[in-house]
Amino acid sequence: MEVKNNMNNLKLGLWYRDLLKKLENGEREPLFAHEILYNAILSKGTERRPEGYTKYKAFSNEIFGIDYVLDKIMQYFSAAAQGQDIAKRILLLIGPPGSAKSTIVNMFKVILEEWTQKHPIPAIKDCPVHDNPLYAIPYNKRQEIRRYGINIGDELLPCPICQKKLQEIEWEDLEIEFISFSRTRGIGIATYAPMDPNTADDSVLIGNISLAKLAQYKEETDPRVWSYTGVLQIGNRGLVEFVEMLKAKTEHLNILLTASQDKMIVLKNLPAMYLDIIIVGHTNQPEYEKFASRPDTEAFRDRLYIVKVPYNLDYKAEIKILRKLVYPSIPTDPLVYKALAYYTVATRLAKYSEDLNTLKKLIDLMDQENRSEEALKIRRKAIQEEWGFSGLSPRKSAELLSTLMVKYPEGLSVVDVLEGIKSEFVDAPKYKNNPENKQAYDAVVSYIDEELSNYVMEAFLGTSIEEEVKSYFQNYLKNLEAYVKKVRIIDPATGEERDPDENVLQTVDSALNQISTFERRKELYERIASVIASSVIRGKTFELKDELPELYEAIKRVFFKEKIKLVGGSIDVDMPLPETKGIVRDMIENLKKAGFPERSAKLVIKRLEHMFRKERK
Repeated sequence: MEVKNNMNNLKLGLWYRDLLKKLENGEREPLFAHEILYNAILSKGTERRPEGYTKYKAFSNEIFGIDYVLDKIMQYFSAAAQGQDIAKRILLLIGPPGSAKSTIVNMFKVILEEWTQKHPIPAIKDCPVHDNPLYAIPYNKRQEIRRYGINIGDELLPCPICQKKLQEIEWEDLEIEFISFSRTRGIGIATYAPMDPNTADDSVLIGNISLAKLAQYKEETDPRVWSYTGVLQIGNRGLVEFVEMLKAKTEHLNILLTASQDKMIVLKNLPAMYLDIIIVGHTNQPEYEKFASRPDTEAFRDRLYIVKVPYNLDYKAEIKILRKLVYPSIPTDPLVYKALAYYTVATRLAKYSEDLNTLKKLIDLMDQENRSEEALKIRRKAIQEEWGFSGLSPRKSAELLSTLMVKYPEGLSVVDVLEGIKSEFVDAPKYKNNPENKQAYDAVVSYIDEELSNYVMEAFLGTSIEEEVKSYFQNYLKNLEAYVKKVRIIDPATGEERDPDENVLQTVDSALNQISTFERRKELYERIASVIASSVIRGKTFELKDELPELYEAIKRVFFKEKIKLVGGSIDVDMPLPETKGIVRDMIENLKKAGFPERSAKLVIKRLEHMFRKERK
């Protein structure tokens, strides 16, 4: 994206008068770096979350599970956009590796670029740092614009080249242009990367004298001899990112201190250059603690606005992160990403749980789609107590996934993922003494085996299951109603009266993990009756699967157990017996329809063969 000149030969005087008219009419366009970025983010929309923070939709497609962190950052930009003193502080993001610190900053760059492409900002024409035209307004005119809350201090002046130009022409005749920021062309966006402190000089920040220009203009005091190529000059009007900021040499940090606190940099033999700039750095916690322990860093630390960026704790959001990091180059089954995401989040939450069951429950509560009061309470607690600063990095998970995809090009199974997790993160010497990784592994195995059981059960029962479950439910409900109302029922086979079938009732009780008491059965019956009545009132057909999913799944499990008992032989994938050969074939085909590659379908059935053996007993 390149600098745009939307209005040819537009003079500052005309632009300024037009600006005053707009302000008079209540029209305010963002003109300064912090308010430009703040408005650009805000324009994408917001959503108030029940946890008590605001979600900013500008980040929705790139950053997942840490919206409350972005809310903290936006509080900084909101205050800075209003011209408060906080604008003079450096925004520093601190967090573990892979916690999305650099992704957040990169989103700032993208948003700035996209916004200024649609809403080019005014700048002094041919200014090497694209200075704000307001800096060229004479002191006696600045009071006019201050009335509208735009604070242009008397100390603010355009760059030395523009100052020289103003000595030769009237301020009203100074030409302006409209610019769009560009990462590739170095307009309003710049990045400072770590470098060898022994070889790095100040020019990387503030530029230097150009020998070629010195030969042309002769005098070192001529502002035209300076090469305005430092990152602070390139990023003027926009943003400068400092990668691993605290690794920069002390001299560079001192320049940053002046740039943030005084909004200026000092150039050799030239007037001071004022900056309108967002400075954002990022680092990890150990590096910050090391830096903070030095007594000579106190002044710099005092100019920081620190936001801690933890790992995401919502496994569904982690799935999105993994899909962003690793594109599925080969066929994968529906549980591949889910298993790895679940495990990754489990490593981050294990330290807050007592055992396997509480860990699984905690993972469920951290799901942002869970709106129960208990879930909201625990997520507020996690935010307040700053959970998520330990555990597995998404980069490590992505590395494992990428490796497995190369290893199994014919199709990746969740079984491969579970084995890979155990090999890389549980049994590996590096993690041998890590109980949290082991607990996380036990949690993901338990969770995935439950999921797989449902898939395999569906595959075994086939498409006819819906009607069969419906029929079984009708029989169960008839017996339950008779039991609760203490009446007898007519046996459809004999036409004779009989007592409710206690075996049917107990079987469903067991599948529901419900004690077989009159009170429990009565409570369930009244709930079923209420749901059915509600469906009738709404003019809808009662659907057990949608209205009472727990009962639906329980009856399906009952039906599965009854049907599996009819299979006498082993469900052997590799060498099925004649009586199970057709069953195995149908199961594989049904799993393939559910999204499992054939190789994965076979591995899944093999993994759960023990389930078949158990259910046949």
